[in-house]
Amino acid sequence: MKIKADNQGVRYMFRSLRIRNFRLYFMGQTISLTGGWIQQIAMSWLVYKLSGSVALLGTVFFVSQIPMFFILPFSSAIIDKTNKKQMLFTTQALFMVHSILLSVLYFTSLIEIWHILVLSFVYGLINSFDNPNRQAFYIELVPKDNILNAVALNSTVLNSTRLIGPAIAGVLIGIIGEGGCFLINSFTAFLSLGFILFIEYKRLSISQNKLRVIKDIKEALSYISSSLPTKAIMIIVFFFCFLVFPITTFIPAYVKDVLSLESDSLGLIMAFIGVGSLLASFFLASRKEILSLGRIQLVSLLASSILIIPFFFVKSIYLSLLLSVLLGFSIVGVIASTTTVLQALTSEDIKARILGCYLIFFTLGSSLGNLFLGWLSDIIGLAYAIGVSGFVAILAILIYLPYRKKVNKLTKDIYIEKGVVEVIPV
Repeated sequence: MKIKADNQGVRYMFRSLRIRNFRLYFMGQTISLTGGWIQQIAMSWLVYKLSGSVALLGTVFFVSQIPMFFILPFSSAIIDKTNKKQMLFTTQALFMVHSILLSVLYFTSLIEIWHILVLSFVYGLINSFDNPNRQAFYIELVPKDNILNAVALNSTVLNSTRLIGPAIAGVLIGIIGEGGCFLINSFTAFLSLGFILFIEYKRLSISQNKLRVIKDIKEALSYISSSLPTKAIMIIVFFFCFLVFPITTFIPAYVKDVLSLESDSLGLIMAFIGVGSLLASFFLASRKEILSLGRIQLVSLLASSILIIPFFFVKSIYLSLLLSVLLGFSIVGVIASTTTVLQALTSEDIKARILGCYLIFFTLGSSLGNLFLGWLSDIIGLAYAIGVSGFVAILAILIYLPYRKKVNKLTKDIYIEKGVVEVIPV
């Protein structure tokens, strides 16, 4: 998996899209995630409109994420031994049904907070299979020397939809209501099923080893504990998701209470976070080597930790939009660089399980962070709670710095061993 030099700039950036299967996945993912963002923004707005509670915003997110903590170890082991295309089709169909149920509850005027909490939990159950399956699936659709580019393009679609979906949702909430947004998401999920059907996926790529869930989980944990770079990634992503990542959950409260604005402004702020995210994705997709990702990760960690400190104190929409772009860029800088490094470090036969563990640390950190910061915000105020979180994140980075040199050296050694980078003769 050697990263080859290519002087064709933009063509290099999009080279994985020349592969039919990845192109189909990319288009289906774009449609599905746009609808998903429309629903997520509409649901956040509805929850805060019905409850007026910052803590409840964090609780809804916690409920939607916590099932992954318990199920991911098992689902990741299962995914390594099953047909990933069939799994993707099934989870996407279940997401469609989930959105339809939300729509029915809304348009019959029956919807209450407890409905949203229950359906959020169901969403988390489905996502426990969908998320690790996607992470392992799309990598199999490209040649090994395209993996860095495919990961960056996947990050691009994740973050371009973060730009498009919230902007659309902000407008649609005022026109067709939150229920209309839920209905649109069910339609986009239906469309994405068509793209999945046309992907040509061979069952030969499925592991022929017998499924032994407990043994497979132990094997993944042993792999992580024996690899310092992989272990460092898991620790970094947990603290990042606990301290920094939850900021986007509380933006509806910020828009209503601090800026005194409506849903279109919520969509605008989320869209500007998407602009920064998209710029970061393009920046990473255009890179032709992998060794600098450790530096990008560190700078992005520090930048995002600093940026969240003043964010909820800002009372100007224009300054808020500027900070949103910078924050979106730095958050994606952390997530995309970390995911790419982990993909490159991990052996194919255990990749889904390791990515599953990564998602466990990611979701556990973000769900607990949302729950904790939501309740802390009700005690000391949202702006102060996030400000404290930013200072603690900076402290955690300073604690990590003495270990960084050793982690980078071991990471490079693994790259050379796996053929990710070439040994340069002295």
